[in-house]
Amino acid sequence: MSLPSLAPVVVAIVLFELAAGTLTVTWAGDLLGDVRRGFAGTTALICALLMTADLVVVALLPDPAQLIDRPVDGGGFSAFTHWAIAFTGGLMVYALFCAVGTDVARRTVGGATVACAGVALGRLASVFGSPLMGGWAGAVIVLPAALLAGSTLAGMLLGHWYLIAPDLSFRPLRRAVWLIFAAVSLQAASVALGLVSAGAGARSQVLGDPAFWLLVVATGLVATGAITALTYYFARLRANQPATAMLYVLIVTALMGLVPGHLLYFITQVPV
Repeated sequence: MSLPSLAPVVVAIVLFELAAGTLTVTWAGDLLGDVRRGFAGTTALICALLMTADLVVVALLPDPAQLIDRPVDGGGFSAFTHWAIAFTGGLMVYALFCAVGTDVARRTVGGATVACAGVALGRLASVFGSPLMGGWAGAVIVLPAALLAGSTLAGMLLGHWYLIAPDLSFRPLRRAVWLIFAAVSLQAASVALGLVSAGAGARSQVLGDPAFWLLVVATGLVATGAITALTYYFARLRANQPATAMLYVLIVTALMGLVPGHLLYFITQVPV
């Protein structure tokens, strides 16, 4: 198993996590009234573009079992692809309803789209799961990653929206930052849980890899948490531009932690 062979699988997974997490966070903000229909629709279109790229990657993938060098449930992967296509279609319909639908209709369509994303995430976790942690390792690697990636991208897009709607309260941005704090904490807990649950040999392999300490821990967790705190400081000052700039950095640091974590998972079967 080599890193170049794993890269397409990881790219496909991370793109889906990014789109699914972002849409879920945005729809929750729509339900709470934190965001307006224009923001929700624009975000849905951006997620649809991410999913289009993801589906292209998935279509070009050979048999995933050949890439990760272990058996993969072909039927489960096909089901994931079908639900990912349904999610992409739902994103487009949600964007349309954000433009022309009533509040109830828009939020109902958004909820159905989130449900498609949730089923696809479940299929993804099952297909790429491992016997570790009673078969829940796939969920431990996928779900916290989707929340972290989605909350950072949704926060960055929300920061930009203040340029269009300068009268918008800063409360939604502060809530978005608190959600990123929660996502970082959940990601840290999942990494710790994965290490504790792993066998001695696999755990030593992870802990002995410099990428784990430099990227997964130092960048993906510590740096992301520190920059989130700085973002919250600017949000309290109602300094939108610095806060948005920090959110740009957050996306980079979060992905710099998630991507090598996924690669290590496929190499060691330890969900980090």
